[in-house]
Amino acid sequence: MLQGLTRRHFLAGLAAFFAAVAGSRRSRASAPTKTVRLQKWRCTNQDCDPYIYDPSLGDINIIDEANPIPPGVAFEDLPDDWICHVCGDPKSHFIALNEWVEVEVPA
Repeated sequence: MLQGLTRRHFLAGLAAFFAAVAGSRRSRASAPTKTVRLQKWRCTNQDCDPYIYDPSLGDINIIDEANPIPPGVAFEDLPDDWICHVCGDPKSHFIALNEWVEVEVPA
């Protein structure tokens, strides 16, 4: 599962995930939110695990590790230079899945 993923990237992603979860819990109490339905996307590279971008989880950002992708960012809203952190393929190598997740985002 961690094929092609360095320990550093894995730990950065894990830290970003827990920071985002903690931050979203704090902000829920103070900021109004709304629920949106976002689609999951899968990397089409055969050597990828396959990696699925799940907007309810967010993602690490290999291009800018100090600024991970927080939960609630739709695939279409990812930066243009965002790449799959498993195989390095660009956004154009992803396909939409018929899977949706509900995510709380600021209103």
